[in-house]
Amino acid sequence: MNWTKKDLEKLKGKVKSIDIPPEPKNGVKIPKSIGKYKLHIISVLEKSGLNFRKEFIFDDVRKFRFDWAIEELKIAIEYEGIFSETSGHTTLTGYKKDVVKYNLATKRGWKMLRYTADNYLDFENDLKILTQKNYEK
Repeated sequence: MNWTKKDLEKLKGKVKSIDIPPEPKNGVKIPKSIGKYKLHIISVLEKSGLNFRKEFIFDDVRKFRFDWAIEELKIAIEYEGIFSETSGHTTLTGYKKDVVKYNLATKRGWKMLRYTADNYLDFENDLKILTQKNYEK
């Protein structure tokens, strides 16, 4: 189990000593683990030769963003982390926000590709179908 700062805070007063690491200095962010699912998607995107961007903001007002986007083809790729304990996708509020986001993207002409730990291996074939791009494995 990975312990978050919030988890450690809950233990204060319940155990003899807790060492909570300090916040990083100078605004340095500690990256989250990518995981094999996202790594697969990134690998397919890199191999495709398509120009893609990660964390692409498509709505400046609401700050909605896609995990990855192929802007010139208006293809959005989302990895839904519904299997993690801290996923916002599994709460009612998070789910409603996703619905608003995906509907707005669709109205603006984006093609949405959504993946989970169960279907992430479909990504390469789905991308080929949408782009009609034949690239080597």
